[in-house]
Amino acid sequence: MSESGGPWRPTEHGANIGHTSAWMAHRKVALDLHRMLSEDDKDHAIIDAPYTVMALRHVLRGVEMARTHVKTEAAKALLCEALTTFDRAVPGGKKARDVIEHFDEYAIGVGNLQQPRARSARDRKPNDILSEQYNYRLEWDRNGDERRPVYIAGPYTVDLLAAEDAAFRLV
Repeated sequence: MSESGGPWRPTEHGANIGHTSAWMAHRKVALDLHRMLSEDDKDHAIIDAPYTVMALRHVLRGVEMARTHVKTEAAKALLCEALTTFDRAVPGGKKARDVIEHFDEYAIGVGNLQQPRARSARDRKPNDILSEQYNYRLEWDRNGDERRPVYIAGPYTVDLLAAEDAAFRLV
């Protein structure tokens, strides 16, 4: 039911829709990590990792939607603080997602982050050096016996375990 007692209207439930979307995206992140860490076939990890970073961005978008639509200023402030905490825990996550999402531009060196001074996409020229600097890949960091999946997209590094934990807390 809507607030007016009439039919349910999505436009009246933006906070719920945002939260549900954030929750589903977090579940994808958690499931991807479980698979990366528990399966012997590491090809899955290589395939899952960039989409895990993209799903982290969906977590943020869902929470941002919820923040926009919650009814009280106290709830907005709480979500704003939670988003800031997430950004501190996952520095460069949004930009890593940009590199992955726009691989067609970054692969030839014309991405927004590669040539930020260019006023428009037409002003950017392909650049092999920038292309190499912004490649992306999955690596495994070792901390004692623990192996941690880390996704590198150009100069941005996303510790996927830390990011999943931050996304869980955010949701």
